[in-house]
Amino acid sequence: MRKRNATITIRCTEDERQRIYNKAKTHHLTLSDYVLRSALGKRILVAEGLSDVLKAQKAIGNNLNQIALLANMGRLKAVDLKSLSEQHRQATEKLCEIAKAVK
Repeated sequence: MRKRNATITIRCTEDERQRIYNKAKTHHLTLSDYVLRSALGKRILVAEGLSDVLKAQKAIGNNLNQIALLANMGRLKAVDLKSLSEQHRQATEKLCEIAKAVK
């Protein structure tokens, strides 16, 4: 993690200040992060509800693991879950890429 040890001070009107704070809040970023990303030309993305989707995806993975465990113990006669497991892996991979891009 980098250490931020330099300060930049700018002058602006109260209206400009409020608009900048509001934009940072809208993007769920601190003022510093928002201004730095804006000034350095980095993309600012907002993915609403992504944490809920990731939570649901994790729950599906846990259920798949439980089904596989029961099938391996012989307590459950399960169908071939390879294709379902692969679809879950691909979806999880894509969600992780999105999450990393948003952060």
